Amino acid sequence: MQSSPDIDTDVGAIRYNRAMTDAVFWSAVQGIGTLIAAVAAIAAVFIAGSQLRQLIASNRLLADSNDTMAESNISLTRPYVVVDYEFRPSLTRDGRTSGTSVFVVIRNDGRTPAHNITMRVDKPFAPISTPDQEGWRKSIEDLNRMMDGTSRLRSLTSSRPLKYYLDDEALFGASDEEAPEYTVTVTYEDGDGREFGETFNLDVEPWRRSLAIGDPLLRVGKYIESVAYEIRGAKQIIRNKQSSITVEPRISASSSTGQRHRRRVERLRGKRQRE
Repeated sequence: MQSSPDIDTDVGAIRYNRAMTDAVFWSAVQGIGTLIAAVAAIAAVFIAGSQLRQLIASNRLLADSNDTMAESNISLTRPYVVVDYEFRPSLTRDGRTSGTSVFVVIRNDGRTPAHNITMRVDKPFAPISTPDQEGWRKSIEDLNRMMDGTSRLRSLTSSRPLKYYLDDEALFGASDEEAPEYTVTVTYEDGDGREFGETFNLDVEPWRRSLAIGDPLLRVGKYIESVAYEIRGAKQIIRNKQSSITVEPRISASSSTGQRHRRRVERLRGKRQRE
């Protein structure tokens, strides 16, 4: 049998080994817990980063959507200044077309007024025909002054376009010679000070052989004017014939009665001559 000290030594060793085993176990458990916590933290960082990227992308989409909506609202309410030709058929008194008048029109097709409008044309407008009226010459002078790039039109609404007479059908040319062409650059602002710019190419070539159809209401008006003119002429002819009729007075046996008839005839003649 072993002695008591030896037994005590073995028991102490066993206890020591058990304590070391527990310490190693719990240390291992703690290490595993730390590793799991680190992995969870890393996963949380990745998840947070993904959520942050999604939030940034969502905010960017929202901002783009707001910008698109703002641009759409501006497009719906902004002014649109247009410079173009207008071809209007000239109508005779009986409603038939006798040529085409060419106008340069400056209009606003938008819903709100345009402000501070400046226009510049690459070369001065000039008719093919020689202006034979002072109003025609002044119209072209005003048009070119408006298009010199320095004149400023303060405001232009959709209800009041500017229209300048340029030429008649001579602008299209008698044959296939080259027709005049103009380029107009326009800058303007809306009510909030936003600036816009447009460029327009004015060329009559595509419309050289196009049909110019008169406005039906204008044609009806010309027909009515023609009928009124004919009625006026017929009334004048009738009036002239009536004024040329000579009425011989009837002489009564009574001198006083005869004088009254003469005075009545003279009054009738004077009345017809005044008419």
